[in-house]
Amino acid sequence: MSLNYLHQKLSLAVFEMCTSTQGLKERLRNSLRHSFTAFPEETLPEEMCERFSEIRRGLTQGVARFGFGLENYPDVIDRMSPSEVRRFLNSIIALHQCVTEEYYRRRFRQQKEVT
Repeated sequence: MSLNYLHQKLSLAVFEMCTSTQGLKERLRNSLRHSFTAFPEETLPEEMCERFSEIRRGLTQGVARFGFGLENYPDVIDRMSPSEVRRFLNSIIALHQCVTEEYYRRRFRQQKEVT
């Protein structure tokens, strides 16, 4: 897996959050259906790992305890307060921004090397 793959997944998640007309909890739930939380952390640049880990930990708490798969995590989101949901949405957007910057930085470097 690559940074390109994570960039695509996060872009879809953010698109889902921004274009939905549903409430915040549903926006968060629908954005997670793009499976970016299943992305292996070791492929991320170091400065993004902690932010990514925090999102993953928060959204998967209770998954193992209740036997849910990552696709079935409504109990975690349903228990969140509106401010917690907003915090996660903001964290996902901030992670997307970091990944996008790194993605284009690498693409720019690759193009420079080719020319």
